[in-house]
Amino acid sequence: MGKKFKPKNMKKLDNPLRRKVLPPEEVINRIGIKEGVDIADIGCGIGYFTIPMAKSIAENNKVYAIDISKEMIDETDRRLEEEEIKNVETILSNENNFKIPDNSTDIVFTSTVFHELDDPKKFLNESKRILRDQGRLIILDWNKVEEEMGPPIQIRKEVDKVKDSLKQVGIDVEKIDYIGNSFYIIHSSKINK
Repeated sequence: MGKKFKPKNMKKLDNPLRRKVLPPEEVINRIGIKEGVDIADIGCGIGYFTIPMAKSIAENNKVYAIDISKEMIDETDRRLEEEEIKNVETILSNENNFKIPDNSTDIVFTSTVFHELDDPKKFLNESKRILRDQGRLIILDWNKVEEEMGPPIQIRKEVDKVKDSLKQVGIDVEKIDYIGNSFYIIHSSKINK
């Protein structure tokens, strides 16, 4: 079983250092989120990306904020209410059942989750299930480098291993982007069911 981030550490998910090394607005710009799309933020945590995504899309579009932790969903709900954001639906799920309909999103986004997965193939197939035709899957995760912040190097996933996992389930990698030395973003698209 993969090591999961503990909700008791949620303060680590939004602080000045994280905003400096992983600025949410820059990530949203890099992945091309704009009006007219529906998004699933898988492993939404405290809503770190959910909230700026919701502000970037049209009010009649939706962000599904999905997490396996009730504490994280509760914190996301609190932040959404505080910011008066109405185009987000929070969902408590399990790792491989996102509890939303087939073909319901244009983008599946996951941040610093892939290295925690128990079964990446099941997770990726579930991501494909909810993606519309021409949908995009964006995986942001920790680069496999030794550094003080983030998870230990031995549980981080190399980019090539993630690319292989995507290929095995019929997801085509379009490009790889890096944010500093700490993070990579894999931009990919669904090529078959």
